[in-house]
Amino acid sequence: MNSVRKRSRLVHNRTSAWQYALLLLMLLTFGFYSLPTFFGEQPSLGLHGQTSLSAGDAELLARQGIAVQQTIASADKLELVFANQADQQRAKQLLEGQGHDSAALTLEFHANAPGWISRLGASPIKLGLDLRGGSQLLIGVDLDFVLESQTRNLVDNLRSGLREAHLRGGTVSRVATGEVRILLPQDAQQTPWLTLIKESGGVRQGQWLLSRSGNEVTLTLSEAERSLLINNAVTQNLSILKKRINELGIVEASVQRQGQDGIRIELPGVHNPRQAKEVIGATASLAFYQARPESHFVMTDREGRSVGLDRKPVLTGEHIVDARASMGEMGQPQVAIVLDALGGSKMSQFSRQHVGSAMATLFTEYKTDGKGKLRAHSEVINVATIQTALGNQFRITGIGSMPEAQELAMLLRAGALTAPLKILEERSIGPTLGMQNIEAGFTALAFGMAGMMLFMMAWYRKFGWVAISALLANLLMQVGMLAVLPGAVLTLPGIAGLVLTVGMAVDTHVLIFERVKDRLREGGSLAGAIDFGYRSAFSTIFDANLTTLISAVVLYSIGSGPLQGFSITLILGLVSSMITGIWGTRAIINPIWGKSSQRLQRV
Repeated sequence: MNSVRKRSRLVHNRTSAWQYALLLLMLLTFGFYSLPTFFGEQPSLGLHGQTSLSAGDAELLARQGIAVQQTIASADKLELVFANQADQQRAKQLLEGQGHDSAALTLEFHANAPGWISRLGASPIKLGLDLRGGSQLLIGVDLDFVLESQTRNLVDNLRSGLREAHLRGGTVSRVATGEVRILLPQDAQQTPWLTLIKESGGVRQGQWLLSRSGNEVTLTLSEAERSLLINNAVTQNLSILKKRINELGIVEASVQRQGQDGIRIELPGVHNPRQAKEVIGATASLAFYQARPESHFVMTDREGRSVGLDRKPVLTGEHIVDARASMGEMGQPQVAIVLDALGGSKMSQFSRQHVGSAMATLFTEYKTDGKGKLRAHSEVINVATIQTALGNQFRITGIGSMPEAQELAMLLRAGALTAPLKILEERSIGPTLGMQNIEAGFTALAFGMAGMMLFMMAWYRKFGWVAISALLANLLMQVGMLAVLPGAVLTLPGIAGLVLTVGMAVDTHVLIFERVKDRLREGGSLAGAIDFGYRSAFSTIFDANLTTLISAVVLYSIGSGPLQGFSITLILGLVSSMITGIWGTRAIINPIWGKSSQRLQRV
């Protein structure tokens, strides 16, 4: 009988070799990826396309009292490391003033960890705006512009369709945004009119709703189409803004949707967001038109002269896939443009059929007027005679200065916004405040850890040391997972999540150890009490963590910014506390006390 009990006890308190191996692999992996975070990092400036700092640039920085702590050269980039973010920002501004392309200067942070760690792919945790310091912009999308554009487009389509079908005598007019009225001739047969209206007006697809009253037909934009247009406009602008931020060289920026028509942009490390605001808010596009002196569609050029244009553009900016600013043969700024396959085909076909004709380049930009309204400002920046058939690559000139050419090229590379934007709110957090947040957050975490460690040692004695080891492993795993997880950013609420999950990890240990103590008080052996404690507490621990995990996932899915930062650390902490609190502690306890037949009252 004794041998049967012994075998049963050994089976219950036994951790397999593969479990030890997997646990050790997880600890080593996440411990390795947490190392760069503990080493820290310094602000740096990346100079792409060069491998050394010119003597003039080095002299300029030295003259301004900006010390370069370290210079790191790679195959296609030079990285300058500075002591603080103020020097980093000033160096970027000075080098831009020296003629460096702003897109080739990137604000970065250099990890202080040894090079071999970085070469193996480990990097520090990305810090959020509240910890890094920087700027936050809340941008609104002009939804009225989107709906008005759709309304005007319908009016143009209906008029063109009626002309092509030779249906005359009726009128098409815009009544309001999202509403178009068509007056049919009194003596006309209405069937062909209604058929064309339904086909050209998207009535069959449910985009516009048709209503009739005598010879008057009204098309109203449906709610489903209205919602779809708004969602598409915000989503497309969100994608384009991400490209524009990348063009600015801000590598840790965050661009997220907020509400129905808002976009929140966080620029960690950027404390002078002037250029970012100008580029983010700019709604610029190019379109190419055939010049027609006799046309009633007239635009002015930069000299104030009137230029007649064909109403339908030959090509719009959506076909531009690349744009680069440079100086032309005559010393004038120019932008070299590369079109996609469809755009190249259109341009080739048009230019081949219109050799000797003039083609104009129309630049359109939306700016806020004195009343806060967005207004379109269009001007012809170039009129050139087509000398030969063009392909998918050509150059435009007539741009005022090299900085303007660089900005235009950057906007064209990132794409034209589908709707104008307006900066609604701007907030700035200084680097000093960010460092204070970090120190305060980690001080709270350190005091919380210390207090819980003292309690566990005083109350549980031997098992208290096991709990302390599990808490340290838990923290190490959380830091490692945050560093590995793509898109994870540590914010001040995220530090609060770390503190909370450390406390929840202690709850796991308390539940297990109290069950062990209860069984010992009943007179059971230590090995039996350990087995009972882990088995009986598991369901309670699992249920509590699962319900909290569900809440954290919901919070992450519907929240934004700080809420997501808190929820992601909470989710990772719940996973790591389950691993270290149940699996990790038992892996330590089993070989030491799991076979003991002692009957103790305190552990």
